[in-house]
Amino acid sequence: MTAPGVMLSQRYRLTRRIAVGGMGEVWAADDVRLARVVACKILRPELTGDPEFLGRFRTEARITASLNHPGICAVYDYGEVSGGNHYLTGTAYLVMELISGESLSSVLNRLGRLSVGRTLDVLEQTGHALQQAHGQGLVHRDIKPGNLLITPGGQVKITDFGIAKVAHEAPVTRSGMVMGTAQYISPEQAAGRDATPASDIYSLGVVAYECLSGRLPFQSDNTVAIALAHVREAPPPLPEDVPAPIARLVMAMLAKDPAARFPNGEALARAAGQLRSGGPEPRPPAPRPTLIAPIAPANAARPAAPRSPAPARPTRAAAPTMTPPAVRSAPPPQYRPPPTPAPVSRSSGRRTGLSVLLAVLILLLAGLVLVVLNAVFGSMAM
Repeated sequence: MTAPGVMLSQRYRLTRRIAVGGMGEVWAADDVRLARVVACKILRPELTGDPEFLGRFRTEARITASLNHPGICAVYDYGEVSGGNHYLTGTAYLVMELISGESLSSVLNRLGRLSVGRTLDVLEQTGHALQQAHGQGLVHRDIKPGNLLITPGGQVKITDFGIAKVAHEAPVTRSGMVMGTAQYISPEQAAGRDATPASDIYSLGVVAYECLSGRLPFQSDNTVAIALAHVREAPPPLPEDVPAPIARLVMAMLAKDPAARFPNGEALARAAGQLRSGGPEPRPPAPRPTLIAPIAPANAARPAAPRSPAPARPTRAAAPTMTPPAVRSAPPPQYRPPPTPAPVSRSSGRRTGLSVLLAVLILLLAGLVLVVLNAVFGSMAM
């Protein structure tokens, strides 16, 4: 499909292929109109005819072009080739800033692990850049080392908003379709629920875990098993040489409940910067309280000797004093413990007598039925 020297829309001359991804190829190119070097992301030809993928590609151009931040790879142009060379007709492409440097995944492959200071720097920079998107209601949904580019000067740039979602618009993907890379996907995305800014924080937490430990928290040859692990399992502890405040920061980012994570990129950037500068340890959001209905004590279901009322709890209003209702009007309890022996009252004695009388009447009725049946079958036998 593409080769060095190919021209896109009579403007962008491809020079060398940089990378190949799931959606297409990335090429370095010369912008002959503005005399600058750019990167062209070209959609795979078999996907060009798919309205869903083409819609995602157009959405990436529109979303990323709306974000103006030094930590986000800039988008310059979008085009679809029409006419001209027949083998390029219909080709969709995205023209972006060409970043000099390497991806964080390449850095990790080369170094294995990052220092604590460098990891906090990556978190702080990425958090600030993500906030530019989060502040506009955008969620990246695929934060991973391959989408974080590191310049020679150490600047972090986020790329590939191809599956980003505008929180206030209908998703481009089919309903219930899980988007994201399994190794870095948030529990809510793995469960098919909506992604939020906290979902990006979780994915970035997996990146931080990998930077500090040299491994992923959940590993398997089965991507479904990895996604389920993100939903159900707690990540293994970080290496002992990781300072406790840093480990707690990462584990807060990896909380299963989105409400227990840092809510957005800015909150995370502040926390990472605070630890990096030697300030006090930041506190992540407290998990949402789980409301559980109070369970009555077991001895509340039976009458008991009078006792002085217990003092009211200081955190809530004292409940009104309850006196055991009469047996006749008491509703059947959900659970009744074995009763303790108690004196039989006259009312219970009357009930016992009625029960015995009823049992005798039932026995007499059963005997009468047997007599009648014997008589009937006897006459039939004759």
